[in-house]
Amino acid sequence: MVIDMKFRTLSMAACAGLFALSLTGCAAPAGDQPTAEPTGGQQAAQSAADQQQATGQQGAGDQQTAPATEATAEQEAASPAALQIVDSGWFAADNGMVDFAVKVQNPNQTVEAVDPVIEVVGKDEAGNVIFDETIETPGVLPDSTYYYSYVAGSTAKAADDATETVKPATVDFSITTPEGSWKATDQKLGDVYAVTDGGAADTQFGAKEFTGTVTASEQLDGAEQSRVDVILLDKDGKIEGGYFKIVDTEPGQAADYDIYAVGAPEFASYAVYASPWAEEAEAAE
Repeated sequence: MVIDMKFRTLSMAACAGLFALSLTGCAAPAGDQPTAEPTGGQQAAQSAADQQQATGQQGAGDQQTAPATEATAEQEAASPAALQIVDSGWFAADNGMVDFAVKVQNPNQTVEAVDPVIEVVGKDEAGNVIFDETIETPGVLPDSTYYYSYVAGSTAKAADDATETVKPATVDFSITTPEGSWKATDQKLGDVYAVTDGGAADTQFGAKEFTGTVTASEQLDGAEQSRVDVILLDKDGKIEGGYFKIVDTEPGQAADYDIYAVGAPEFASYAVYASPWAEEAEAAE
């Protein structure tokens, strides 16, 4: 069973009969590869993903640190370092909602950030706030790097004299961990996930389709599901945005993913990442 958590209000309405969308996004079954051939930047994206497959999940465990000592564990338990958003990107739809993705690092070696919250603030050209939303995310294991993509802007308000929804001119991101929401663990994201990219293609319906498989070598955080994030990148490797799905995973067995990206902008390349998704995190959504 594959659950796609991304949706786009206006585009979804146009594609409802074609992609069998629900509030949780497109739930198209994984299966045969698309007949359309990837072109241009998509072929470059394929090469990037092939390299990722050969080397394991890139970005996970970027920090190379010495083994944690007892003193380190005590210090981090008492005063853990804050999570860091080290890259982010977004793009806006015609209805003013934004698809975004962030790269999050936990610099601690021994403690996990439990239920961190991402705040997304969109502003217009004059600097006025048009939406300010918070999104709960799954835990971030120590010494690990995660990629999260979501949708924001459902609370956007148009200017008093505007007849159309205002698109944000800027979108800012921050992440915080609630007080007392850290726990000691020796688990790390590391090389647990292997992603086999099946390519990206334009569909006849105007969406881009990303397919492949993800394999978890072990169960992290007690999660029987994993999220698969397709991160769109510009020519400099910076994040432009992303899409994701939730996939049932069993350690050692490959699970299919099939992600439809509606309204995706032009991108130079993409990368696919996976991370654990606990049932309670899904319920919170």
